[in-house]
Amino acid sequence: MTHFCKIGSALAVGCTALVFGHLPDAATAQTYNIRLSNLYPENHPLCVQTNNFAEFVEEGTDNDVSVEVYCNNQLGNEREASEGVRRGSLEMVMSGGGGIGRFIPELYTFELPFLYSETREVNEVTWALIDEINALANDRGYEFLGFGYEGPRSINSVESFDTLEALEDYKLRIPEAPLYVGMARALGAVPTPTAFTEAYTSLQTGVADGMESGPGTTYNNKFYEVAPYFVLTEHIVNPLYLAINLDYFENLPEEYQQVMREAGKRSTDIMLEDVLEANDEALEIMKGEGLTVVELAEGEAEKFREALEPFSENYAESIGPEAVELLAKVRDILSEQ
Repeated sequence: MTHFCKIGSALAVGCTALVFGHLPDAATAQTYNIRLSNLYPENHPLCVQTNNFAEFVEEGTDNDVSVEVYCNNQLGNEREASEGVRRGSLEMVMSGGGGIGRFIPELYTFELPFLYSETREVNEVTWALIDEINALANDRGYEFLGFGYEGPRSINSVESFDTLEALEDYKLRIPEAPLYVGMARALGAVPTPTAFTEAYTSLQTGVADGMESGPGTTYNNKFYEVAPYFVLTEHIVNPLYLAINLDYFENLPEEYQQVMREAGKRSTDIMLEDVLEANDEALEIMKGEGLTVVELAEGEAEKFREALEPFSENYAESIGPEAVELLAKVRDILSEQ
């Protein structure tokens, strides 16, 4: 199977080849066909990442394992695709809190507000705790092969604002996930959870006054057309999870399992560099097309932190002891950096 990736921009980085080790003899090898669902549009770094993953797997297995990537919610929205993988009706998904987090709530520990100062930190944390994360995933029917990152999330707004007070009664579109509902309330906003596929329309029709996402997602989905202000709150840096159905994965030959793990790590490493560059590029392009980037007023960033700190502490406790333990491990890793 051939995968095509656009070349020449950080917003759509070209595919890279990778060769792996010994594989089963061709005469005895069985073929496997995997469908991988991704909510992001084709030119987003997280869709490019899954295309890279597919290419690495196919080359590493001499095409005995084929991976067909479906970006832009072609196989259903994030929640539907995540549930499909859990049930085994779909093989793979790239998903975050709005999908897989609904089935593994402990994962919300990794995206609590203001936990990280920048994107590289969440990458270091997730790989350092991959065994703990996969123990949770396995209990719910998943195996995680890699991670994805959007970069810091800020607020795309229909109207400009630069204070926390402005969020009082502000209808904030959020993912369909309990963490984000609680976060919006802690900020004084009105939580407006909708599917990602409905985000543009919710801004356009006034169902929401704004939404939160990273610069690349704002650009690739043209949210800036209906929400022309990008308020730099940078309140969350969240991971996404490259997940496969556990039973399907365990039924693959061990050599192929290893190929897929290596492909997951390699594609994540490439994506991390791509998304950081893509976010900077996206902001510059959008500013040229009319987006106004708004800095918070002096002292307001600390007010956001103060408003969300009690929520973060209480949220981990509300999930259970495993989440509290994970949060402690995350903070230990971050304290050593």
